[in-house]
Amino acid sequence: MDTMDHNDKLDRNSKTIARLTILTLALPMFIWSFSAGIVTISLPTISQYLDVGTGLVSWVVVAHLIILISFLLIFGRLGDYVGYKTVFLCGIILFTVGSYFCGISLDIFQLIASRVLQGVGSAMMLSMTPALVSTNFKHHKRGWAFGYISLATTLALALGYGAGGIIISHLGWHWIFFSTVPMGIFAAYMVQTVLPPGEIVKNRPKFDLTGSILIFITIVNFTLALELGKTLGWTSLIIMGMIALSVVLAVTFFVWESRQTCPLFDVSLLKNLKLTFSIAAAFLISTVLTGTIFLIPFFLELVMGYSTDFTGLLILAPTLLILFASPISGRISDMFSSRIPTIIAGMSMIVALVLFTLFNPTVGILFIFIALAVRSLSEGIFSPANTKQVMSHSDTGKMGSVSSLLNTGKYLGLVMGVVLFETVFEATIKTSSSNIEGITSTGAFQMSAPVNTLLAGFHSAFIMGVGMSIMILIFILLSSEKTHNP
Repeated sequence: MDTMDHNDKLDRNSKTIARLTILTLALPMFIWSFSAGIVTISLPTISQYLDVGTGLVSWVVVAHLIILISFLLIFGRLGDYVGYKTVFLCGIILFTVGSYFCGISLDIFQLIASRVLQGVGSAMMLSMTPALVSTNFKHHKRGWAFGYISLATTLALALGYGAGGIIISHLGWHWIFFSTVPMGIFAAYMVQTVLPPGEIVKNRPKFDLTGSILIFITIVNFTLALELGKTLGWTSLIIMGMIALSVVLAVTFFVWESRQTCPLFDVSLLKNLKLTFSIAAAFLISTVLTGTIFLIPFFLELVMGYSTDFTGLLILAPTLLILFASPISGRISDMFSSRIPTIIAGMSMIVALVLFTLFNPTVGILFIFIALAVRSLSEGIFSPANTKQVMSHSDTGKMGSVSSLLNTGKYLGLVMGVVLFETVFEATIKTSSSNIEGITSTGAFQMSAPVNTLLAGFHSAFIMGVGMSIMILIFILLSSEKTHNP
């Protein structure tokens, strides 16, 4: 595990070292987020070039996400064994190699396989970042560090969306992957040069291979069920069987882990209720953020009649508020406590979802912008404060496990958000359309539904979001420390 003597940790007087360290830790997150944005925007072009349908090309994203989520806990624990820097550096190298293989892929299956390799590297990077921040910065500087990492991630995603079209137009889709190769090489050099070597753990116990296999199969099976359920239907015997299998595997995993002297996942961590509630809040807010941003474009285009270009700009503009909110939230967390920004974020999310429930065809563009801005502020304020709060509940030897558990919750929320909001939206439309002639419940039936029917679907999903946002605030209150930071 990566540990340093207390006096060696970065403090306020080592500004140059601190800034160089945060740049080193933020750069891989920037590359990963940039890649996520640029790949998403390139899917239509890849689909046409490789002559495959949207269903198959979507696995360029889905396969990466499933592998990422499935390996987070495994690499988090591995970092506690062999050192956070070691796992982090290997992740950057794997991601960069995967980017190169993506660029030279000749067919969709080679591309998906290369994205799987990228997913393994991504899991190594993402699982280690909070742990590396916590071991390289004192408590009163971690909020600042997490704030700037959040800023870098948001900025990279926006740049990825913008640069994707330019790169594809002038160089071709292969270069959206080649473009991250030199960045990855530079990031690996920075990590090796700037970050201190981790302490070698002597006489470390045997790694929990059985637990690793169990949790990997459990998460892969569950996320696959969530993805396939959207097309096969939730009452399909295949999907119901996969979900049931996931439950059985999860129970088996927890029983196994509770009996191990050195488990992959320390079940006793869940006894720390503040930690559990903090991660639950992170999972729910990720679910709500993803679900709303999935539905909002449909509302703007189908109900308001906005063009795709204008819709993209309207969503992107308030998102840039995260760039300002994240560093400020981190500073407040350092100066006072994480309690203040997380509570503000929870309340803001409730306000945003209430505003979304008021959307209708006559609502003004300013109202829509304000609602999206409040949502973005909530996102920007919550992330750095919550991450610092979660890591403050972790013992030094378990930071890898805790940081990977947090990220597992966040990225499962990405999948759950789309599934839950889409399911409620479509179910409401189907129910409302059952007595309306000329509307079928097959294919893209939403496109032919009347505006009032669409509104019913949006309102149902957003009302569910209000309820989830209230739960987020409750979890935040239950997890918050009232004391001032030391």
